[in-house]
Amino acid sequence: MSADKKNIKNWQRAIAGLGIAIGVLLFLLPTPDSWPPRALPALGLVAIAVGFWATETIPVHLTSFIFFFLALVLAIAPAPVVFSGFHSGAVWLVFAGVVIGIAMQQTGLGTQIAEAIITRFGRSYGGLVVGIGLTGFATAFFMPSAMGRIVIMTPIIAAIADRLGYGSESKGRAGLILAFCFCTVVPAMGLLPATVPNVVFAGAVESIHGITVRYTDFMALHLTVAGSLSLVVLLLLSWLLFREPLPDGAKPVDETGPMALTGEQKRLAFILAITLGFWVTDKIHGVAPAWVGLGAAIACLLPIMRMVPAKALVDKANYGPWFFVAGIIGLGAVVAETGLGKVLGGLLIEVVGFAPGADAFSFGALMLLGGLIMLGLNVAGVPAVLTPLATDIMQATGWPLETVLMSQINSFFMVFIPFQVAPILTGMMIGGVAMRFGLRMCVTYSMIYLFVIAPINFLWWRSLGMFGS
Repeated sequence: MSADKKNIKNWQRAIAGLGIAIGVLLFLLPTPDSWPPRALPALGLVAIAVGFWATETIPVHLTSFIFFFLALVLAIAPAPVVFSGFHSGAVWLVFAGVVIGIAMQQTGLGTQIAEAIITRFGRSYGGLVVGIGLTGFATAFFMPSAMGRIVIMTPIIAAIADRLGYGSESKGRAGLILAFCFCTVVPAMGLLPATVPNVVFAGAVESIHGITVRYTDFMALHLTVAGSLSLVVLLLLSWLLFREPLPDGAKPVDETGPMALTGEQKRLAFILAITLGFWVTDKIHGVAPAWVGLGAAIACLLPIMRMVPAKALVDKANYGPWFFVAGIIGLGAVVAETGLGKVLGGLLIEVVGFAPGADAFSFGALMLLGGLIMLGLNVAGVPAVLTPLATDIMQATGWPLETVLMSQINSFFMVFIPFQVAPILTGMMIGGVAMRFGLRMCVTYSMIYLFVIAPINFLWWRSLGMFGS
């Protein structure tokens, strides 16, 4: 997915230009005495990167290159921190997704699976949205990596759209892919092991405060209302915002079902089954999902498998998502290493003005506070900033410590801009979804979450006695 000059709107140019102006200004201003010496230049770097990533006025991988260059030339952070994204397992999950996507296309397995789904759910756009969205959510219960779910399934959803005849730039195609991406990530924030931010949160809570987060307690608090209502809203929005009649040239559904698998398709299906098996049992064998995915990619690339020709990895691979994820993870590391995250978190808490007894205000303020942190550090950075500050927030609000800690998760459900949640943006990039479609879904959903779902969730929390006496 790359920026096309003729499709860039004036508002996109304006936001990107504003990000550059703010960034340059922050580079030139002296750092406040109370701030770490490199925190203000890091904030300028965030402004520039966020401006480009949010508007996609230039390709997202080029923004990552600009981030790498400026961070090193301006000595904002050392190279190991700037390039730390390349050491992250998420980057190698993206690479695995690139290879598996090529294998799906080369062998035709993606088309075969698409045929089966189309036959089962019919040619109704609404039926396909519901089927795809529920499938995405269901996989969160047994596949612990949101990025793994995205990289395995997105090529299949794209094959469904292609099979139905939707063009690469059509809103109907975008809606099907977004239905899967959002439904497999956002409602799954209510399941403890289903997303990286949740795992980061649980680890930070245990290491800093000595509290073990329980699976069932977490699910009862976050999935019952916020997760369930988010799933319903996302399914409705995928249909309302993107529904589009089947193109006139759409191929008819074969009621007899898909044809028998070829040898290459059987081998790929076997590799995927083994991969899923290792992902589901990662707590037993201890191998991270990223390295399981890398092993699957290597298996697909082996000449003896005859699935991905060596030339295909050069001609057909899109490495844009790979560099993007490395950039966004590196930016978060720079923000943390320079001390900017703690500075901004402390300032925001001071500005909010928490007070005992103002439960509704504190509930909403903490949710928005996490949302603001997500803009700079992405969702996985929220626990890194708020968990160490939980004791101070507890004293200011009068809440139990567990309530303060758990309140972070409420902000995880907000997605104002796609790049805040790397798996969603990775799915958009793998599926070739234009940024304007992703932004439409993000903004519409987040407004509904803020003004409808969050108040209902607050009432649920109060009924559980989460705010104390």
